Parts: sequence; structure tokens; C-alpha cells
Amino acid sequence: MCSAGPGRGRVCPHQGAFLLDNVLRRWLQPPQKILQGFVEFGDTVIDLGCGPGFFTIPLARLVGPRGTVVAVDLQAPMLDRVRRKAGRHDLADRIRCHRCSSDRIGLNVAADFILAWYMVHETPRPAAYFREVRTLMKSDGRLMVVEPKMHVTRSAFTALEDAADTAGLIRLAPFGGLASRGMILSRD
Repeated sequence: MCSAGPGRGRVCPHQGAFLLDNVLRRWLQPPQKILQGFVEFGDTVIDLGCGPGFFTIPLARLVGPRGTVVAVDLQAPMLDRVRRKAGRHDLADRIRCHRCSSDRIGLNVAADFILAWYMVHETPRPAAYFREVRTLMKSDGRLMVVEPKMHVTRSAFTALEDAADTAGLIRLAPFGGLASRGMILSRD
């Protein structure tokens, strides 16, 4: 996980993908345990900044054969990893990969749940990012934003909360974890 800090736009390169998806991380941040209760069978889910698919594959299992996961990343090599992984796990029919640009997500999807794990601090303009994410949420949809304490200070996270507020998102609850700080947001 690489960054120059919130709003700086520095993205962790795809060459470091092994740091983002490994046994130790699955033990420290078990995706199924984290995501259960937020994702249901048949849901449409967006995994923003999906990287090598650490959360994408578990999300695809949770949505089941009637659901869809849109894996979004800026880097084509990360999306290539997700496609290969989805094929190995026989989940390719549930996962759609989408390459975003550095300043726009560029989707037209109504999502039940959106995950932004350890990536909002990499966006160059968090307020604009949150405004676009809001347009991707169903009226009863949820957004989980989680940031690493090692890159995002408490005051920087407060600035992200303020950017989400400005975009019209509503903070429902904090979300914490090992070395992380986060929030659950809704559109309405």
C-alpha cells in the first residue's frame, strides 16, 4: 500500500500486488468476515480500486450466481490479475472488470454495496470522487470506506469524512479494524 497522502493521487504500482493479496493479509483482514452483513445474494457490488482482487473474489462468492461484482482499477495489470483469479475460482461470470481513468470512475451502474478499501487516499480529488460514487449507489445502497492508519492520519481521515459530507453522503457508522479507520455511508 503506497501513497503520498490523502488527495495526492499516488497509486500503489501493480508490481506490488503480492503485498495486497497474501496469506498474512487474509489472516489479518479476513474478507468474508469483514463483508458479511453488507452483501447479500443477488446484489450488485462495486469494488473500487480492486487491485489484484483481494476482496473481489470473496464478494463474488457472497453475491452468488445471480449477483454481479464490478472490479474497478486504474491499472490494467491489476484487472488482468482479477480476470485470471476469477477464472481459477470459476467466478468469471459474476465479475466484470472496468478500467477507470485517474479522474473518473466512468461507470453507469446502480450498486447495492460499494467497497473502497485503502484507496480513497490515492484519489487526486476526494470530494469529486465521492460525488461520482454517490451517483453509483442505489437509494438504499451502502458505501464502505476504509483507510490505513499508516498512510492516513486522523486529521486526514476527518478531511475525507468532510469530503463525503460535502458530496451528500450520510455517515451511518464508523468502521474500524486492525490498523484501519473507516466509515459506512449511505446516499439518502
